[in-house]
Amino acid sequence: MKKLALMFLIVFLGSCFSLLAATPFTEDAVKPDDSTNVATGDKSTKVDDKFPVAGTIEAGSRLRLRSWPWGVVLGLFEPGSSVTVTGVSGEFYQVEINGQKGYMHKNYISIPGAPASQAEPYYPGDTRNGGHLSMNEGKTASEEGAKNNSSSNSSSSSSSSSSSSPSSAADTGAISSYKGGKLSPAEFSRVFGPVARENMRRTGVPASVTLAQAALETGWGSSSIGDAKNMFGIKGTGPAGSIRVSTQEFVNGRMITIQDNFRKYHSWQESFDDHAKLLQNSRYGYALQYKNNPDRYAQEIHKAGYATDPNYASKLISIMKANNFYQWDVK
Repeated sequence: MKKLALMFLIVFLGSCFSLLAATPFTEDAVKPDDSTNVATGDKSTKVDDKFPVAGTIEAGSRLRLRSWPWGVVLGLFEPGSSVTVTGVSGEFYQVEINGQKGYMHKNYISIPGAPASQAEPYYPGDTRNGGHLSMNEGKTASEEGAKNNSSSNSSSSSSSSSSSSPSSAADTGAISSYKGGKLSPAEFSRVFGPVARENMRRTGVPASVTLAQAALETGWGSSSIGDAKNMFGIKGTGPAGSIRVSTQEFVNGRMITIQDNFRKYHSWQESFDDHAKLLQNSRYGYALQYKNNPDRYAQEIHKAGYATDPNYASKLISIMKANNFYQWDVK
């Protein structure tokens, strides 16, 4: 009887060892899904072997830290600030900065092997002005934005060769459909921001200053000197001739009304291009050393004689700050 029990035990133990041999324990059996952020449980934030990495904010103005992609704004951080990038979620990097965790747009963060493009993203809803989307909406918009960027980047190399003008892309946008007339500050920014940014890329003239000058000189588009399409009050003869109108000038501390000739243009784009060219000449060129400091740049071109209003520079700075025109500047 004892022998029979012993034999049964041996057979039982042998079966157990066979099962263990057939299903070996591996590290893969407990490895988490690499699409899941282990720290937050956010499956949209991809964690891979290259993270965490050191990154740097590369933006023309302070960059928003959001609670999730296109989420609530947690803070604003200066260009040049260091961040730790811990993951990716669509258009956004998940980051840590100054003890805070959140999300920053990838276009304005440089990491090793992936410099910041600084390309203007599409802002869903009211996110351009600091608004936010719900968590689900934000993540969906971010994922769609990343897909759209990927497809547009793949076709940009072929389309760029057919563009003869550096600012032609902006010219075919909102500015080309603008018919004149006063705009709200938000609409003014949307219509003219892209061309101001493109001209800054070509010439260095701060986009924020360009927009503020155009807003101040035209009353947000309400007056472009008759049909002259002159957005900057530039005097003389332009590509389309000139127009003589009454204008107010400060002379010896007093405002007087005089008649003067102002340049005419064939298009709004031509006015912006001529303005950028003017600010590169010897009279105003000195100010370009402050192209990354728009407030100082505005003060310097005023000192050089752009406009006779003694409060001209302070008015430009107030407009830039009130409407966050700095967002259009490129580094």
